[in-house]
Amino acid sequence: MNSFSNRSLALIAIISVLSSVVITSLLIFNPFENYDPLYVSGKTLYIKSYEPLIVEEYRYLGLDNSQKLLSAPEGKSLVILNIEITNAASSEIRMISNENSSEFISKDGFTYMPTDPSSISKDSMSNNKDLPYPIWGSFTLNNMEMTEGFLLFVVKDTFKPDKFAWIASDRVLISFD
Repeated sequence: MNSFSNRSLALIAIISVLSSVVITSLLIFNPFENYDPLYVSGKTLYIKSYEPLIVEEYRYLGLDNSQKLLSAPEGKSLVILNIEITNAASSEIRMISNENSSEFISKDGFTYMPTDPSSISKDSMSNNKDLPYPIWGSFTLNNMEMTEGFLLFVVKDTFKPDKFAWIASDRVLISFD
């Protein structure tokens, strides 16, 4: 009787160890939750990016609600990166979005800085009211507040997105595959 209980305890221990190894491996290599690789957090900010649009022309609403048209210079393209920025940790954070706030790195190693949309835009007579706003200038985000809009990058025609880095007031790196 004593040997039967020792064998059963040994069998239970072996099954428990094997189950633990299998379950741990599944959790590490194939987690149950799918996550969005374009939604990344820093120390205070959560930034959700969408796939970049590479276009020759783009319409948007200026900060004065007037409709504007962006056109790419000769031999260049416009990259429109729609993002959402959420203040998830600080009680209040002062943000400045300008030429030094972020960078876009292409697969060929070139680094592009954002461009002020108003510096290359023209007035547009389109009647579309559902146009996005640029994220440009200074603004304040309180705790759990979010802002959304787009960043503009003027790039070479051969641009292939690799990484986007937000470097103003926090460090967030988003990779594109």
